[in-house]
Amino acid sequence: MVTILLALTLTQDAAREDAVRKLSNQKVTVDFAGVKLSEALDFLRDATGLNLVLLPSAAVKDADQPVRLKAKDLSAKSVLKLLLHGRGLTVAWRDGALAIVPAEEVQEDVALKIYDVRSHLLKLPDFPGPRMELATSTAGSIAAGITVTLDEPKVILDPDFLVDLVRSNTGGRSWENGKATIDLVNGRLVVNQSAAAHREIDDLLRRLGQYR
Repeated sequence: MVTILLALTLTQDAAREDAVRKLSNQKVTVDFAGVKLSEALDFLRDATGLNLVLLPSAAVKDADQPVRLKAKDLSAKSVLKLLLHGRGLTVAWRDGALAIVPAEEVQEDVALKIYDVRSHLLKLPDFPGPRMELATSTAGSIAAGITVTLDEPKVILDPDFLVDLVRSNTGGRSWENGKATIDLVNGRLVVNQSAAAHREIDDLLRRLGQYR
């Protein structure tokens, strides 16, 4: 079951990351003078080739607010942020599309992601040669024979400590909303959290990996 969930999650993550990358890299020039938000999004959709969807709950919020924005060679991501600024709207990944939704909806929207943290829990051996020492007698004189000691892999982080570390340093108070969960199963963190919290978890685990 974990393997199936992992495969589905990786596919969804890859599609989302590809969309975000295109949004960040694509440069556009816009001159919106009093147009509707839906019309501005139509332009960005055509310019980027991405699925930008204005959900009904977001459309109601901005129905009477015209868009005024002029920019040259700005990333589509920056243009989108400027369009949504001050409107209480944000972007969320929904069913393969970049959806414009009220910000409060995203605060409660969680998604499943699985993190392989086995390398954080167990130090990978570098396979050094065995340590060999001359055996000594109780009197301190050197006796015949050699003592051979093999180094064992050492645990870097206690599993419970790692879970607490993630909860304490990511997501803020979102862990208290009843929807966010985190469990450690067979060396994998199974996390239900918001997209913003997942980005923080990714960053935290990446930084932890630098100190192994």
